[in-house]
Amino acid sequence: MKKLFILVALFLIFITGCSKRVVCTKIDKEEMITTEETFMVSYQKEKVSTIQINLNTTLKKDYEDYTETVEKNLKEQFQKYENVEGATVDSSINDNVIRIHLFIELDKMSEKDKKKLSLISLDEDEKTLKKILEKKNYQCS
Repeated sequence: MKKLFILVALFLIFITGCSKRVVCTKIDKEEMITTEETFMVSYQKEKVSTIQINLNTTLKKDYEDYTETVEKNLKEQFQKYENVEGATVDSSINDNVIRIHLFIELDKMSEKDKKKLSLISLDEDEKTLKKILEKKNYQCS
């Protein structure tokens, strides 16, 4: 039984390719708006494979009439990724909460588009990336 468990574990490691992930979150609170940004970077074979950014922005109820304007302004930050192969940008509004989701799959991107990425350096390893993001007030796990 123990040998079977070890074989299954080795098989799963082989299939997943020993992927690693960095997850960091930053919360900005202002008078009328709170934004929680989650930054996730997955590594496959010691190289960045995917990048995800989730923005959840909550307006105070008094400012609910401005949700569409805020959504438009937030989406503009990611506009350059909307027509890039391998990148998707989605947004939604639910009452006073705006959600923006950016997902980038690097193996589906051209080398030219990869060079345009300004989110992170694709050469950074997980430990270095965590240090860089923590200096920018992210909390990493």
